[in-house]
Amino acid sequence: MTTGQSPFSIPVTPSVSAPQRQRIQALIQQALAFQTRGQLHEAEQILLQVLAVDASEPDALQLMGLIAKRNGKLDQAEQLLRRSLVVNSRQPHVNYNLGNLLKDTGRPAEALPFYEKAILYKADYVEAYTNRAECLAALAGTEAGNARSLLETALPLYRRALQLQPDFVPARVGMAEAYLQLGEPPHAEEVLRAGLTRLPNDFYLNNSLGTALRRQQRFEEAAPYLKRAVERAPDRWQIWLNLGNTFLALGQMDDAIVCFKKVVVLDPANYAAQSALNQALWETGQHTQLLNSYEWAKERKPNDPELLKMAAEAYILFGRHEEAEANIAAVAALEPDAPALPRLRTTLLLAQQRVEEALDAARQGLATAPDDQLLLHRVAESALRLNRPAEALEAARRLDAVARDSQFAAAFQATAYRLLGQPDPRGLYDYDRFIQSIDLAPPAGYADLTAFHADLMAALDAQHVATHEPIEQTLRNGTQTRENLFTRVGAAPVIQALRDSILAATHRYIAALPDDAGHPFLRRKGQSLVWAGSWSARLRDQGYHTNHIHPEGWISGCYYVDMPDVVKDAEGKQGWITFGAFAQGTGATLPWERAIQPRPGLLVLFPSYMWHGTIPFHSAQTRTTVAFDIGGRA
Repeated sequence: MTTGQSPFSIPVTPSVSAPQRQRIQALIQQALAFQTRGQLHEAEQILLQVLAVDASEPDALQLMGLIAKRNGKLDQAEQLLRRSLVVNSRQPHVNYNLGNLLKDTGRPAEALPFYEKAILYKADYVEAYTNRAECLAALAGTEAGNARSLLETALPLYRRALQLQPDFVPARVGMAEAYLQLGEPPHAEEVLRAGLTRLPNDFYLNNSLGTALRRQQRFEEAAPYLKRAVERAPDRWQIWLNLGNTFLALGQMDDAIVCFKKVVVLDPANYAAQSALNQALWETGQHTQLLNSYEWAKERKPNDPELLKMAAEAYILFGRHEEAEANIAAVAALEPDAPALPRLRTTLLLAQQRVEEALDAARQGLATAPDDQLLLHRVAESALRLNRPAEALEAARRLDAVARDSQFAAAFQATAYRLLGQPDPRGLYDYDRFIQSIDLAPPAGYADLTAFHADLMAALDAQHVATHEPIEQTLRNGTQTRENLFTRVGAAPVIQALRDSILAATHRYIAALPDDAGHPFLRRKGQSLVWAGSWSARLRDQGYHTNHIHPEGWISGCYYVDMPDVVKDAEGKQGWITFGAFAQGTGATLPWERAIQPRPGLLVLFPSYMWHGTIPFHSAQTRTTVAFDIGGRA
């Protein structure tokens, strides 16, 4: 037996006389007028008078609930709206408002029945149809196994809303996003273009269509819609970010920098904009401006721990370790138990070559977060550099257990066995079995390789617009293209031809691999293939790639387009690709075990977890390649 009163119980109210009822209605109208004008306190005082006379008056309860929500008293707002529905469950607007509160507080599944009731009692409730669909789409983002079914259930709701009100933009935008999540971009475009014929200057429709086109890498088509959107809503940082990324993809670096600066002004702690801005400044040689945006942002948000974390990360990336340390200390003062602190400290210590301290910091972090993938990575890396392969092997196995298909887990295990002087039981670095060199024939329509490469170089030249290599990549002394060469809609025919030749060769490579369900590389055989990434790298004099792996791939490869003459020297091996070398700063190192001489037209395929790099070369000629990662999807 319980005591006390349920928060949803309705106090017994003496019967209200007709004059009192008239008075109540007049007071509710006054309160509604105050609420409409934003005078919430005045509205609340009047509603309290109503509830003093009739504590179960549903309109007063729901208006009090909306005022509580506006004042940030969400628990109280929920109780009041529920009490209103206990009195009268057939109120469509109250069901809708309670659904909105639950949706806005991250409870879409709880919101669904209230939107359903709102529609039941008001069959033309456009907003309820739309918000119910948005809840289904939100659930699709968290329930991967049920995502398609949820999205397909949402589509008729969006469709009904647009039948009732064709110019209801939220329904049109939501429907397009659902189609995109379903992998049906043509339907998304159709919905958005239909809306733009009616509302050509609408900010949301222009932004959504521009974003949809950008996500398909149709950057030239996306730019005009995003420009129109930013003209209509210049205070929306999201549009400036979308437009900036589009300019980057188009090679318009200075325009991109302007957009990213605009985002930072509007949203100083915007991670994506801060990162993209400083990397673009680096690649265009504007190094005097590097990282200034973080200092500007911190002046405006001096105690924002998220901003301090991203600033620390950036300072580590650009080698400014003292400033990184200061930012990490500031985070620790604000959030002593922040999960990011061990990651930041370990990363900084490794960058400073303080490997023993980095290992200790990573271990301490794992004490409270034993499955943290980055910390497991750092333990394995640090232990390898300290020539403690047994400890590295244990950490790599733990990483493998929590991050299936981790290419770093495989690489660290193979390296640990090599440092131990023991054979790798799974033969992860079986070069004879897993590395394949293939001379590709020129595609149809080309008389020879020279003609094919002439067109290919012209197409690649248009995308090598930077003056410096990306700061976060392994390339040194050269440039690298952006975006995914092979998935970009409207890619030059010569690039499409290369893509098709590489894909055909990869299928042959996979078919020749043995079947082994227990092997980290071979067990993925049979999965559908996706382009995880594809790009062109161009090295200049003394250029090279540091030893690295490709964490996003399953099979990686490199196609050689244009080589300097010095690669022909079999003794010096300048510009050759090597496999197996491990050298991560100071500490233990392992020499390369296999080297391949590049030549125009050669394709080299290998597991993404294999350490590989390039021997530096000395020449006035450049070295141009197309590299890629292929992933497998079950």
